[in-house]
Amino acid sequence: MIVGDLLKRIGVSGQLVPFFKAVCIYFLMGVANPSPAAAALKCAPVLCLLLCVMLKAASAPGERGRYARCVCAGLGLSALGDAALVWPQLLAAGMTLFGCAHVAYIMAFGLRPRKSLLALASAFVAALYVRSFRAGALAPLTPVVHTYAALLAAMAWRGAARPGPQRAGALLFAFSDAVLGYSLFGGPSPYRQTEYGSQVVVMSTYYLGQFLIALSALQHRGDGEPLQQ
Repeated sequence: MIVGDLLKRIGVSGQLVPFFKAVCIYFLMGVANPSPAAAALKCAPVLCLLLCVMLKAASAPGERGRYARCVCAGLGLSALGDAALVWPQLLAAGMTLFGCAHVAYIMAFGLRPRKSLLALASAFVAALYVRSFRAGALAPLTPVVHTYAALLAAMAWRGAARPGPQRAGALLFAFSDAVLGYSLFGGPSPYRQTEYGSQVVVMSTYYLGQFLIALSALQHRGDGEPLQQ
């Protein structure tokens, strides 16, 4: 209900219908084996968000346009990362692409307000999280994983530091990556795979997080702060 009211306020509900349809198709038709079809299904929802933000806000002048363009960069890099992660041998490439996406989101969210205590809490949680990984599983990718964890924590900190839908979006994105990371490097997750090969908890929170970040670009006022909810 809250999301529906917000969509009506900013007049983008029709433009976001393809995103919701793409999410439903992904979960109904998730392809287990790595393939171009699996990559297309996985990327489609984020590409729908990217197109919506590009058409609706990226050409706007001033701060609103800058914010939207940074979000577009984050969405585009995320879609490339989604495609790479379909193939296990491209894990490092996928993490690198998502790390770049987090940099784009950090640029969108900015560095004010600082929220120093939130920054310290994010760094502390990220450090504890990485320590929970199995050394043997982590060894080949240790520098990549540590860098990625730092960027993810920074993105969550900056997204949560200011009002707007990106606050919940950034935290959901971080949660999604935390579950996925633990399933890869820490131990098996009971929620990791469905019978169709879809990662239900990971992908549902990931898509919702990306949706909320995109929504923040669509409702951004252009004066440094998003519309109040």
